[in-house]
Amino acid sequence: MSRPRRAVNKPPIADVLKHYYSIDVKQRAGWRKIPCPLHVDENPSASVSTEKERWNCFVCQVTEDSLDVIMREEGIGFRDAQAWAHSRFGGGSERILPSVQGESSRGVHQSPGTGRRSGAIHPGIRRFGSDWA
Repeated sequence: MSRPRRAVNKPPIADVLKHYYSIDVKQRAGWRKIPCPLHVDENPSASVSTEKERWNCFVCQVTEDSLDVIMREEGIGFRDAQAWAHSRFGGGSERILPSVQGESSRGVHQSPGTGRRSGAIHPGIRRFGSDWA
């Protein structure tokens, strides 16, 4: 017997990308290209959707929502990321349902496939040219 799922808030992906990587994302429909925050890009290889509140990189084969980014960057779990996000960003833009036992866990999601890169994603890696510590 499974527990009922309770919706939780998560911050807008645009705010999280701005906070960690200084990437400005305008609110509008559809996916738009951005430089990948996890590796150096000469041409943008990632995209973000403010409607879906997700970003993904076609080279790294990584897709994350705002809480996934916070968990990776801060090195904390889901509940701590929720609390951190609430203290930093206030209420969220989207209501999500947390994982329950038996469902896939949250975090960095790497798509299976034959990408050009097979290296692991490392927390704290910053985009080339970022001017903050």
